[in-house]
Amino acid sequence: MKPINRTHISLGFKIILCSLFIWLCTEDIYAQKLSDTIALREVKIFGKRTIAEAGLHITQVDTIELKMMKTLTISELLSSFSPIFIKSYGRGSTATASFRGTAPSHTQLYWNGIKLNSPMRGDADFSLFPVYFIDDISLLYGGSSIKSGSGALGGSVLIGNRPDWTDQFSLRYVQTFESFSTKKEYLNLGFGNGQFQFKTRLFSDESKNDFPYFNYGVLPVHQTVQKNAGYSKQGVLQEIYARKNSHFFSAKLWAYQSHRNLPQLMSFEGDIRKETQDDQNLRGVISWKYHTTKSNLKWLAGLNLNDINYFRSSTEAGFVNFDSRSRERSYTNQIDFDWNPNEFINLNWNLNSSYHQVSVLDRAQKLGYEHDRFELSLLNSISVQANSEVSLSLLSRSDLYNNHLIDFIPSFGLEYIPSKLPLSSVKFNLALNYHQPGLNDLYWLPGGNSDLKPEDGYSGDLTFGYSGKNENTSISGQLSGFASLIENWIVWQPSANGAYYWEASNMRKVFARGIEIQLSFHMKIAKAVSVNFRGNYSHSATSNLNAVPSVDESRGKQLIYIPKDKANIFAEGNFKAWYVKINVPFTGKRYTSSNNVESDYEKVLNPYWLINLSAGKAFEFKPVRMDLTFNIENLANTDYMAILWRPMPGRYYSLTVQFQYKK
Repeated sequence: MKPINRTHISLGFKIILCSLFIWLCTEDIYAQKLSDTIALREVKIFGKRTIAEAGLHITQVDTIELKMMKTLTISELLSSFSPIFIKSYGRGSTATASFRGTAPSHTQLYWNGIKLNSPMRGDADFSLFPVYFIDDISLLYGGSSIKSGSGALGGSVLIGNRPDWTDQFSLRYVQTFESFSTKKEYLNLGFGNGQFQFKTRLFSDESKNDFPYFNYGVLPVHQTVQKNAGYSKQGVLQEIYARKNSHFFSAKLWAYQSHRNLPQLMSFEGDIRKETQDDQNLRGVISWKYHTTKSNLKWLAGLNLNDINYFRSSTEAGFVNFDSRSRERSYTNQIDFDWNPNEFINLNWNLNSSYHQVSVLDRAQKLGYEHDRFELSLLNSISVQANSEVSLSLLSRSDLYNNHLIDFIPSFGLEYIPSKLPLSSVKFNLALNYHQPGLNDLYWLPGGNSDLKPEDGYSGDLTFGYSGKNENTSISGQLSGFASLIENWIVWQPSANGAYYWEASNMRKVFARGIEIQLSFHMKIAKAVSVNFRGNYSHSATSNLNAVPSVDESRGKQLIYIPKDKANIFAEGNFKAWYVKINVPFTGKRYTSSNNVESDYEKVLNPYWLINLSAGKAFEFKPVRMDLTFNIENLANTDYMAILWRPMPGRYYSLTVQFQYKK
């Protein structure tokens, strides 16, 4: 890659600089002698405090960010506006999430209460979820994720949908024209009243994805155009909501398909090949809720059906290397009871059962397996507000899968809201969690290991939060420190008997630790002028502890493809109907070998900044509103790689037009 000169800033200086910014801003607002627990309407990240969330580290993605990224995927949203590291294989390609330095399978994804992680691989492909289909996104960090389910050693991502009971009739159409022959279309149709809502969402995203790049994998280095990288994605989401008296009912059905051509690596791989992946997904959830002044009873049932076809052949020789057909079938039933005997105590019980079926067959290799798994999980939770300043919570899960019983998965949370300090809250959480092996880890042929143990470990975090507001200014901030120790970490490595294949084993004890800083600032300068600023920074050190130094040079080294440093900055200015937005994400150095060696043969992925700029204007033709937005992605034309030998695009452009009608 091209060398990029950057000024080195130490981690300590970054922490001091961010802490100083928080202190200076809080002094000014605190001097107004206003209550330090005022809820911020403009910023939803730190939300309103509830007893049930005492000591839990939960943040919510802001609605401004959801609207700004509406024509992109959840992977792109989280990469730009959260501490989560997204490992992307390229534009339109697979993207997995690493939360607090853990593996992609340690990040759990939930949609309206049902888990969407692949029971086969254990992870989730975040590139398959358009932001346009989502109304809410919440992040549960570390041990706080036990609230939603077990297995999230790093954290959980919760995505959901909700009704707008004021909607009588609405129609929204969005179209985007983008570089590299990319065209996106989105449609949202809704109607109803205060007791019934019906909403349909459609989307289509197609691209040749033929961007130019410098090929550093061959000599001499030269500029070329990416080939065989086009993709096509379509989806529909149907939602129905109804309520009467104390009853609430909802039904959601989401169908999705994608066809992706997989390009060759930069390095020379011989004959031209054809490589494709086709995904077809059908997921649905039905829920019923009954609520009283002191309790809530909820039942839901869901399904998640995935078909994945992977094909690879040499087009010149006509030889088929792989022709794999994978089928995943997951079914979920859940009942949840929430009870507040008084305003100081919250009790919660949740029983969840899931059944998974997986079938894998490679017709070219004549290999595959079929297996199923039954899972049962029970949550017991109590949260208590001891006094006006102190709240605490205790969660305990018991999991049963096949013949394995994990009888005690605890999480303890403590929250302190000081009355005499310029802080909104201090939160502490300590938890024990585990993650069961994926079915591929157990049964893949060749290399699966049915004797694998579950990954398990301890995690803890401490969070200081602040929020304040005066007439024209509001500010929020969080500073968190976290650590986790995970044993029996599952890795795939060359077979011990010298065979050609790789095999799964419990090999590592991994120690992950770091800090996270989040800031949000809003100022109204005049009646029609306002500015918003948000930023976050995370430092995650993740190292292997139990390797023998004389044999394995990975001991104490950073795990591959996990950056120590990640940050992003977002600024927005509004003047009447005009707006300008700039988003600047940063990704630190990533190693591609476990010993962290840097040489001509052991490549390192350099850190990089991206600058994304957008400007637009809203036009009112009542009752119709039109928004016109022009975007420049990678404004500085940064040359970078997210995955070794996988090219990424330089500067490119898009134009988005949106028409909206609401009665």
